[in-house]
Amino acid sequence: MALVLVTGASGFVGSHVVDELLRQGYSVRGTVRSHNVPRVNKSYESSGDRFTTTIVDDLATSDLSQAVKGVDAIIHVASPLAHTAAAQVILESAVLGTTGILDAALAADVKQLIITASILSLASPDDFWKETTISEKSCSPLTAEDALRPGASGVLVYSASKGLADLAVRDFKRAHPDFDVTTIHPSYIYGPLGSGQVYNTPASGTNRYIYGLISGAPDRPIPRYDRGFRGAGPVHVDVRDVARAHVLALKVPPSDVPKRFIVSSSRFTWKEAIEFLSQARPELKGRLPVITGKEPALPPFGTIDTSVTEAILGLMNYVKWQDTVLDTIDDLLRIEKELAAVTQ
Repeated sequence: MALVLVTGASGFVGSHVVDELLRQGYSVRGTVRSHNVPRVNKSYESSGDRFTTTIVDDLATSDLSQAVKGVDAIIHVASPLAHTAAAQVILESAVLGTTGILDAALAADVKQLIITASILSLASPDDFWKETTISEKSCSPLTAEDALRPGASGVLVYSASKGLADLAVRDFKRAHPDFDVTTIHPSYIYGPLGSGQVYNTPASGTNRYIYGLISGAPDRPIPRYDRGFRGAGPVHVDVRDVARAHVLALKVPPSDVPKRFIVSSSRFTWKEAIEFLSQARPELKGRLPVITGKEPALPPFGTIDTSVTEAILGLMNYVKWQDTVLDTIDDLLRIEKELAAVTQ
């Protein structure tokens, strides 16, 4: 079977992409930072020589020639998360990490590239809080200058970084039309951890929003929504569906333009999630936010058009939000116990 390079194999999405590729019979080479190699290799011992790691400590600056050597396709997942570094660092890491893998693919003549983007590379954060439709034809208007302005939110910086990286992909495709380029644009991603994910805290990235349902002061209110996206929007997708989308994209015929697929499932509100958890996991009631009955209604929010994804990728039957929330909570509780045992 084909050998696929996955960048960020120890991360949330990357580890699930590795899992899905192995399930589908592919061989996988995963880029991993040097200090994470033992943990990742141990996670995939049962896969034998179908999974190997290659050390890449910084995609933006490392020599990637050995990582891409001999692979049939590249799935580029790795990208800095919001709030993890200064704005300039996030912008540079996202763009240079993407252009670095594109240049390496060009040098090695690896013609098929699938790149993890975001719905936030399709519009500015404020644009989602309007009665509008976001489709695969949309593009973020944000610039580096927008992200570097004083007071720019972490999510705006992240949105700009994903938009600029996406622009670099589109520029690459225009310059090299014979390369098969696909971008995957997920909404807020939740779900249990992948087999090879390296973690030192119960939750990171977008799973922090789910963990926030069972962590914090006992009398805290329901998490709020606002136009600044300082809290998560109501749209989501299960990480396992995101991984499926990446692997399905490997089988889509080439196109003259970049193929862009939005993956987003049904909507749910935090109030609905809390009500569901109080019934499904009654032992957690004391850890859940308090519903007062005076919560404001969800502000207007845009429509996410996934029709192209359904028609071309054939991605349907998404994981239900209730299963996503429950599986994520159960996994976070597992990790809490595991980390507590380590510190005792």
